[in-house]
Amino acid sequence: QIEGKVNLVWDYYSTVAKAPDRTGTTIDGINVVSPAFFHLNKNGELEENVGEAGKKYIEWAHNNGYKVWPMVQNSEAGSINVTSNIMNDYNKRQELISQIIVYCVKYKLDGVNIDFENMKQEDKNMYSRFIIELEPRLKEIGMTLSVDVTAPDGSETWSMCFDRNVIGDVADYIVFMAYDQHGGSSEKIGTNSGYDWIETNINKFIGTQEEINSEKVILALPFYTRVWKEKNGELDNIAVAMKDIQDVIPSNASIEWDDELKQYYIQYNQNGATYKLWSEDEKSLEAKLSLIDKYNLAGAAYWQKDMETSNIWKIISEKLGIN
Repeated sequence: QIEGKVNLVWDYYSTVAKAPDRTGTTIDGINVVSPAFFHLNKNGELEENVGEAGKKYIEWAHNNGYKVWPMVQNSEAGSINVTSNIMNDYNKRQELISQIIVYCVKYKLDGVNIDFENMKQEDKNMYSRFIIELEPRLKEIGMTLSVDVTAPDGSETWSMCFDRNVIGDVADYIVFMAYDQHGGSSEKIGTNSGYDWIETNINKFIGTQEEINSEKVILALPFYTRVWKEKNGELDNIAVAMKDIQDVIPSNASIEWDDELKQYYIQYNQNGATYKLWSEDEKSLEAKLSLIDKYNLAGAAYWQKDMETSNIWKIISEKLGIN
């Protein structure tokens, strides 16, 4: 479906919201959009959140030459057991796959983006089985299959639950979500998405550890960072959108470039607390995007639309060579 590099942006909105109205707008360099159309509910049923707004969104995307690969998420299910019950039941897997196919045909989609997270490590092979069973059904109707995964060698339920080698072999694309290096629940302060960490994990994906064809790997980058707060020995953090970072930083903040992370490290004190963050900006993103050509990756993805600064798309378009 895609000539050259994939350049995807997730267009996330909650299950109680409507698809955003993008009428009259375009996004430089983008050739795939992934709206939040489908999710598992707490009963393990696949629900849609398309509606009239979603139909208009699909029309807008196709009119601008963008492929539509909506997210299929399990996060709304609210329980790790809901996903586990489906993965371990052949009939339930087939029901889920059939419903995905029905929606693909109904809404004239171009593919799907499977975003299943927080799963049991012991279900790893059954999740692979789900992807193996889904792929030929999608191929029958000309759909593209992309599957999101985290960095290797992490926790049981967020990292060790994926067989990246199998997923990378079966799916059209495997999407490396290269963020939350130090996530919201981290007990240690650090960057959200450091260049050196990303490069190390790319080498795991395409090297002898996971043995995935580099031309199938989409590098997903964040349009956000985390501001860390230390006070009286207690640690807290909040996610801040790229477009809002400059509003957070006071004029007396210490700012220095970290060449290993390819980010500005920023520190300041307010109200007896110390704040630290590693900025996401044009310079940081451009450095990370250079890894796509360096390792011959399939392309890039971004979490999420409307967190970015307005000039970022021009840089992305030029870096990936997509007009």
